[in-house]
Amino acid sequence: MDTLWLNQFAVLLWKNFILKKRKMASLIVEISMTVLFCTLILLLRKHSTRELTQATFFQSLPLNQLPTFLTNKKKEFELVYVPSGSDVAKNITEKVKNDLNANLTVRGFPSEEDFEKHIKYENHSALVLAAIIFDHDFKNSNDRLPLKVRKFYLKTLYFKASGF
Repeated sequence: MDTLWLNQFAVLLWKNFILKKRKMASLIVEISMTVLFCTLILLLRKHSTRELTQATFFQSLPLNQLPTFLTNKKKEFELVYVPSGSDVAKNITEKVKNDLNANLTVRGFPSEEDFEKHIKYENHSALVLAAIIFDHDFKNSNDRLPLKVRKFYLKTLYFKASGF
C-alpha cells in the first residue's frame, strides 16, 4: 500500500509521454515558446538600464518648538476628547492644550461614533488636530480615571496610536 502513490505517479508519467509522442508538433511548439520567452527576458534584462536615484534628505525639525502650522494664528485647530460628559477627560485635554501652547480649541464628543461622524460629514473637520479617546465607562461627570487601567487612544485623521 505504501508504493501505491509511486505506481500512480509512474502511470501518469507514462500517459503524459504517450500523449506527447502522439502530438509531436505541439511538443515542439511548447519547448520552442519556452526557450523563446526565456531568451527574450534575458536579452531585455541585459540591455535595460537601471536608474539609481539618490537618497532623499529631509530637513530636521527641532523638537523643542511646535511646527509653524500650529502656531499660526489664522487657523484654529481643534483638540477633541471623548467622552464629553467627563470632567477628567476635559481637564486632561485642557492641560495638553496648555502644555502645547498652540492655537487650539478643546471640543468634546459624547461617543467615538459621534466623533467619526463629525470627521466624515462636517466641512471643518480637517481642522481637527487629534482626538483623545478615553476607554473607560464614566458613570458621573466627576468620576476619576481608575488607577489600574489607564487606557486611551490618540486618533488623528491618518493613523491611530494607542497608549497606556
